[in-house]
Amino acid sequence: MRMRTFMLLLMVFTMNLLSAQERTITGIVVDGTMGDDPLPGATVSILGGQNNKVTHGTVTDYEGKFTLKVDAKDKSFSVRFMGFETQNVNIIAGKNDYKVVLKSDAKQINEVVVTGYQELDRRKLTSAVTTLKISDEKIGAVNNIDQALAGQIAGLSSITSTGAPGAPVKIRIRGTASINGTQEPLWVLDGIPMDGTDIPSMEDLKDIDNIYQTSIAGLNPSDIDNITVLKDAAATAIYGARAANGVIVITTKKGRAGKPAINFTGKLTFMPKNNIDRLNLLNSSEKVDLELGLLASDYTYRQNKGGVASILNTLGEADAYKTGGWNALSEAAQNQINQLRNTNTDWNDILFRNALTQEYNVSLSGGGEKADYYSSVGYTSEQGTVTGVGNTRYNITLKTNYQINRMLKVGASVYANERKQNTYLTDSNGFTNPVYYSRLANPYFTPYDENGNYNYDTNVQGKEDSSLDFNIFEERANANTKRRDRSMMAILNAELRLTDYLKITSQFGLQEDSYSLSKYAGENTYAMRKEKLNTEYMQADGTRKTFLPEGGMHKTTEYHNRQWTWKAMAEFVKTFGRIHDVNFMLGTEVRHAKANSIYSAAYGYDARTLTTQPVIFPSQSYAESYPLHQESETENAFVSWYATGSYSLLNRYTIGGSVRFDGSDVFGVAKKYRYLPLYSVSGLWRAKEEKWLKDVKWIDNLALRASYGLQGNIDKNTSPYLIGILKKGQVINGYTEDIISSETAPNPNLKWEKTENVNIGLDLALLNNAITLSVDYYYRHSSDLIGLKMLPLESGFSSTTINWASMNNKGLEIALATRNIHTKDLTWTTNLNIGYNQNKVIQETVAQNATYPSREGYPVGALFAYKTAGLDEQGFPLFLNKDGEKVSATEFFKLSAAGASTLSAEEQRNLYTYMGTTDPKVSGGFINTFDYKNWQLGINFIFNFGMKVRVQPSYNPANYDRGLNVNRDILNRWTADNTNGSFTKLMTSSERPREYVQYNEYNLYNMLDIWVKDCNYVRLQSLRLGYKLPTEWLHHIGVKSASLSLEARNLFVIASNYDNYLDPETMGNPYAQPIPKSFIFGVNVNF
Repeated sequence: MRMRTFMLLLMVFTMNLLSAQERTITGIVVDGTMGDDPLPGATVSILGGQNNKVTHGTVTDYEGKFTLKVDAKDKSFSVRFMGFETQNVNIIAGKNDYKVVLKSDAKQINEVVVTGYQELDRRKLTSAVTTLKISDEKIGAVNNIDQALAGQIAGLSSITSTGAPGAPVKIRIRGTASINGTQEPLWVLDGIPMDGTDIPSMEDLKDIDNIYQTSIAGLNPSDIDNITVLKDAAATAIYGARAANGVIVITTKKGRAGKPAINFTGKLTFMPKNNIDRLNLLNSSEKVDLELGLLASDYTYRQNKGGVASILNTLGEADAYKTGGWNALSEAAQNQINQLRNTNTDWNDILFRNALTQEYNVSLSGGGEKADYYSSVGYTSEQGTVTGVGNTRYNITLKTNYQINRMLKVGASVYANERKQNTYLTDSNGFTNPVYYSRLANPYFTPYDENGNYNYDTNVQGKEDSSLDFNIFEERANANTKRRDRSMMAILNAELRLTDYLKITSQFGLQEDSYSLSKYAGENTYAMRKEKLNTEYMQADGTRKTFLPEGGMHKTTEYHNRQWTWKAMAEFVKTFGRIHDVNFMLGTEVRHAKANSIYSAAYGYDARTLTTQPVIFPSQSYAESYPLHQESETENAFVSWYATGSYSLLNRYTIGGSVRFDGSDVFGVAKKYRYLPLYSVSGLWRAKEEKWLKDVKWIDNLALRASYGLQGNIDKNTSPYLIGILKKGQVINGYTEDIISSETAPNPNLKWEKTENVNIGLDLALLNNAITLSVDYYYRHSSDLIGLKMLPLESGFSSTTINWASMNNKGLEIALATRNIHTKDLTWTTNLNIGYNQNKVIQETVAQNATYPSREGYPVGALFAYKTAGLDEQGFPLFLNKDGEKVSATEFFKLSAAGASTLSAEEQRNLYTYMGTTDPKVSGGFINTFDYKNWQLGINFIFNFGMKVRVQPSYNPANYDRGLNVNRDILNRWTADNTNGSFTKLMTSSERPREYVQYNEYNLYNMLDIWVKDCNYVRLQSLRLGYKLPTEWLHHIGVKSASLSLEARNLFVIASNYDNYLDPETMGNPYAQPIPKSFIFGVNVNF
């Protein structure tokens, strides 16, 4: 009995002892960035021993919960999850339930780089690649994704063409690799290259606000997770013949395992109206004085234009004023002229407006063990600061992935959007553009009379002799341009994992883009009056008549583009004995693109009945000049084979290479040029992993990269075939037949453009990644660039398209990130990126009769001008010849009696002096982020230096139109009473007639060096203050997390002199809307 009692007591003691040594703890792991969302699949591990080695562990379930056995000697456990900072948690005696909140780890996210073909370990990356996480905190409030890249990435320059809603951004990665071919980077969406991303030429100045939107304009930034920019050949060669200008890879958001998550974001943007005070325009009193002074002078160009001349001509007192001056005028004339002085129309107030932009996005995401999903809808309504200009976008995104079994995984994505753009109808002189008209409208002109009827401005006419009635508000009411874009991208994915190290993937992408463009002008519009004026012809009785019927006009264009891409790849990834890492990939790609457009023009249009009238052309030539219907169709096919591989030894040394063969029907008349072999080789040395450096604690990373490769480019606007226009014509008198009109000879040897690329890079991280630095030097040589070669006239052609030009780019990129302060409550980080690029055209020719220089030896954006040395004693510009002597235009150009230069074309080209380039030499961004508890402050600056821009002269001295307003430069012109004036006198044909011809007919004044301006600027792109609401406030109403933000964009710009212009980025284009200031209120809520 005693023995039994003893044994029982021993068992109880033992059980109590074991119970004290081993117990079960439970807990939940949540996402601290998503309002404590559960994280299923997180790894929970017990750490034991002196080195904190993992002894055993578990993973969290579908609800983020875990159960784990621990004993007395276990002091802590760790929680790990991809994309989050690993957290060690101390085990507390008596506490059996734990809540672990993980924070996002941006550094870890960047450990995997998505190139569009593969996901690569950054530690083994041999190429020049930058990844940008897309979030409001990082990029601020942007409506288009291309706007998000400004100032964020070293080596990527971004220049805004206009402040109009939906306008594209000119992006260059490491300069320009082509002269006439595509200069835009290749955009890739979730692995599928996109078509239709080229922005139009910025030379289309007058129609600047109607430039078409690219396919990326339809993407919703809220759907994008990150953007990766591929720069050197090691990264881009795998993309083949479209990658010479760099590659921008977009990775969209996707669902993850866990409960459904709903996210709502809303933004309300206020943009104050433009302030045109910077244009420095004449006020009414100054303009009246100018007109009076010109009437009293010998300057007679359009002497009947302007308000003063109109009054004097109506009263018949013009001659009296010219002979007797002001005192010779009647009291009525003086009163009416003084009334002009006292009328100051605020064109800034009536042409522009305060604008509002609204943006709303809702997304639903989630998933389980086998499937995940992400869907979203978005709406954006963007007003322009010009009344009547706006852009609306609707988005819908659907994504899902499904694990069918252990081996097979499939996925599908659909991105659809519609954009609607409203703006004004442009005319050839740009007067209907409110931004341009605000520079020209007389300050004393009132657009309405006292009864509210239109007053007509008959002074706008450009270089024409007509005086058509024009009222910009009549145009706004009765003419417009409307455009509707619809885009859809569907992507299907399949992945078959045969083993842990071998998988086969396939991807099919279908891109559909279409737009309809409508241009309407009612009968009572300046646009229609001008159309009728231009279509007048001489009748048999000697009178002139238009062949257009009564009514308005309606011109429409319907465009559709379809591209499909299919890719198939096999990838082998395996590590042998933790020493050798091998990665190989083989693949093929087929791409087909087809586009068609239909244009129609209808006249005699009645908007009430939607009816038109027939057009009876007086001759065949008129019918050809004013086509009523046109159709076009293009079709291209491409096929590619590619392979890439890398080998790493000891996680220290890595070598890589890739090869790709591209074939296209664009080339290949000569079959040896149909396919283009592209390749790259690269290497990486992670010096930090060397024994002699591994124990240096303050160095976290030190790596050297090097690569060499061949990239390609294609100019889709060229063809090796004979291209011409089929029309009716007469080769033999009296016999009409089909003829093809072509000026360019075919070239069967036309081939791809190529770019060789050398890159050397350094990556450095110090003090627990408190300082990270990446430095890259690159050299790019582009050859076989496509251009025109002039042919002898006896060939029957004026030119042919050949591969003959070449250019170089070389530069340096620096990306520096620092963590300046890092405490429990306060964090301050800084990012500085700088890119320097030097571009030179090595070989280029121009036509023999061209008088403007070749860019050979200069940048592709070279600007040339005539060097001047002030004014002579008569107010005419002096020129500096090559000997440094100051000479007149007559001597400089060796003018004949008729005013033409007697120099040869080559000698005239040599008169120019290189002034600079339109592309920035240095570009970058300076970004500071401050986090204090729940507050965040972001300050983003962008900068561009080393640019030049040619601006329009304030006035033309030979044909200044006094009927239009002008800036105050004209008050500082040379006159007999102001011989110290800085600007050229107003010229007459009787004084120095030879030089007058040059200024009046040869556009000489525009080409003077005084109109080439520096364009260096630093812009405060974004100032953003955000606040995360405390979670304890939100849980009671079912909200996981919420944040509010206030942001100001484009608050100010510090720039070289841009007097008389609204903004340094748009100063070269008087038709462009300035980049507006904007103030944004944002809300972000997670349910």
